[in-house]
Amino acid sequence: MTTFETTFDSAALDYEKSRPAYVTEIYEDIFRYKPIHFESCVLEIGVGTGKATQPILDTHCRFVGIEPGERLADLARERFQNDKSFTLCGQTLQDFVCADDSFDLIYAATAFHWIPEEYGYTKVFRLLKPGGAFARFAYHAGADQGRSALTEEIQALYRRYMCTENPPAAFCEADAKKLAEKALSYGFVDVKHSLYYTTKDFTANEYMALLRTYPDHRKLDASDRKKLLEGISSAINHHGGVMTVYYTMDLELARKPL
Repeated sequence: MTTFETTFDSAALDYEKSRPAYVTEIYEDIFRYKPIHFESCVLEIGVGTGKATQPILDTHCRFVGIEPGERLADLARERFQNDKSFTLCGQTLQDFVCADDSFDLIYAATAFHWIPEEYGYTKVFRLLKPGGAFARFAYHAGADQGRSALTEEIQALYRRYMCTENPPAAFCEADAKKLAEKALSYGFVDVKHSLYYTTKDFTANEYMALLRTYPDHRKLDASDRKKLLEGISSAINHHGGVMTVYYTMDLELARKPL
């Protein structure tokens, strides 16, 4: 199991509790681009705990998911144990064996960026039926825009413990466009992209659970990580006990030619 898989699998419960749900508009746009129904075959890459699975299962399609993390997979199996159309393989995309031209839709939710680009796009293209669609979507967390003092205090902690002078730039339409156009290099056509915006409120404890799922935080020296998380928790409680994360979600769509 890779470092990535170990990171998320060891924080499976925190991942399930704290990671946000995807906005319904993402699925609506996917289904407009590629209608899915009971005869459709769909593959999800990186199921995790199933954060992005239910809307696809609601189409009554034949669903196959891939999830290499054992704890994550166990939570997903428990979540969808009563859905007979749900099949989950405890594998990576690299290990997944399936006939070419098998799926009408393949999608990945905040997972595809962990797969080497050349390998990932090439295998997805091969597994899709002619005319099939690939959807990759993700979310990007942004600072609390309504509590500037809290945001500044947290950024000071990151400068101290993670040596980050400035917060990462907000994910924008140019980023989504560039990401969508990558598929063109691998034979895909009809690429599209969209952005969506939502917020989620966290108490200090809830936000600590979220941060425990972040790979860069988990890589920190244990002492520094403890001080960083304690400092952020204290700052949230000092500024009212709630932090609002502003999420940007992006969707990129591409089609395998007929």
